[in-house]
Amino acid sequence: MKTMMRFRLAWRALLVAGFGMLLFACAAPYMKMNPPPDSDKPLPVPAGDNSCWMHTAANLLAGAGYGTGATVQARADDVFADLSAQYGTAGGGWTDTALTWWLTSANNTWTANPYTVVTVYGNKSPKYPWAEPNGARTIANELRTCNMVGLSISWPTNQAGVIGSGGHAITAWGDSGGNATSLSTNPGQLRVTDSDTDAGGDVQVYNYDSYATPNPGGANEGNGWYFDYDANHPYIKHIVTLTSTDDPSDDKLTQRVTGSYQIHQTMETEASDLHYMVGTDVNILTYRTRIDWLPEGTPTISESQPRHDLTVDWDFANQKVKQCTWVTITTEFVLPSWNGMRYNDVHFTYPDAKTLLKLPELAWQLVTPNIRKAEAIPNVTGGYVIGSFEIYDPAAQAGPVARYRFVHQYSYTQAPEFHTFLLTGSKGTYATNLYFGHSYGYPTTEELWRFEQWMTKETGKYELSEEPVKIAIDWKGRLPYPQGEDITGRIPDLKGGLK
Repeated sequence: MKTMMRFRLAWRALLVAGFGMLLFACAAPYMKMNPPPDSDKPLPVPAGDNSCWMHTAANLLAGAGYGTGATVQARADDVFADLSAQYGTAGGGWTDTALTWWLTSANNTWTANPYTVVTVYGNKSPKYPWAEPNGARTIANELRTCNMVGLSISWPTNQAGVIGSGGHAITAWGDSGGNATSLSTNPGQLRVTDSDTDAGGDVQVYNYDSYATPNPGGANEGNGWYFDYDANHPYIKHIVTLTSTDDPSDDKLTQRVTGSYQIHQTMETEASDLHYMVGTDVNILTYRTRIDWLPEGTPTISESQPRHDLTVDWDFANQKVKQCTWVTITTEFVLPSWNGMRYNDVHFTYPDAKTLLKLPELAWQLVTPNIRKAEAIPNVTGGYVIGSFEIYDPAAQAGPVARYRFVHQYSYTQAPEFHTFLLTGSKGTYATNLYFGHSYGYPTTEELWRFEQWMTKETGKYELSEEPVKIAIDWKGRLPYPQGEDITGRIPDLKGGLK
């Protein structure tokens, strides 16, 4: 994944040029998961409880898909129970120690999950600040890949010969950098969950000091990333990232996939809630689902077991959705070697509890053949297929009842020029204006909906049912392509696509 990410960042300028627009300003807060897991100590915090490092490890593992439970929070609590049974809660420790033990223990029943690499930055001893001028940006961009990030902090002193005091571990989940897929500057804020506090809710927001002007007016141990956690600003000394493996020979490369489903509220009564299920055919490693109607809101999410589907509920009680309003649901999955997504049971609900507007069910998959011996071909890399289509329901209204856009990631072991799209949906509805394009950079939601560089256009009417519509995408000779390629299966045996 790191190889692919370096390439994506290099192509970022090409992506923007291809879209023919400027990047959006990074003003809104970013959250990797919402709600995130927040494994907590009991309240009031027992004297001598030094288990913050295990709570942080539990959050990272739950964010990466590990643990047992119907919610991401339940899974974090399940993992912490394993860790505390092993280590107790009185002794201090390091988050990477807890991660390594749990991943290699019998508690890890999901050994096929590729989150098995622990990367460490910074210092454990002496307790110097992490000397990375772009450290805030590094944390932000780790979160914007497939990785989970834990932070170890200490407090500065004014004592000669003493470097740092105390220690604590917290989990990073976001920042003030907006929804950009990578940041070029350091964000000004950090968003975390903390086992020692729920002040203001599960997520706390802190302001970074300037790297070169830390803890203004107070003690400091030199340059570093200090933040206003309390009056004597602590600093980040040590970073742990739980990272997906990137071995092209093991067929376990993670794939990132986005499905953005734009739905129409046609009822005269204002909608007070939105409900949907979103899922796929394999275990979800990690996910992010959000809506443009409440961009900073937090839904209620429950997970199926195994975790193939999420049930999501949004409360619009304080900001009801008026008639003739389009609401966009955007979900991002990180999956093991798979690209497909389904939305079902999508409906608005209303205060009178009598009206119900149910939207069409959709399921799509995009299949890309492998390249034999791709690791031996120079300059082979991954990219993204961008797709767009509209859904009509003649029984409901004359115009489209839904619009959809998606991002399909293929790896550097797969063919960039040949793909097959499959689409199923509610009987009686049809899809039209199916467009497909290509990008070497991963788009934000805003960029996705502005993308117009289509290479394939299918404007026919495709009746939807349980039998998938299949569209072959043939871009032979139209993309940069390595010499000596050997495509395995131009149109693979698709076996019906998503269930």
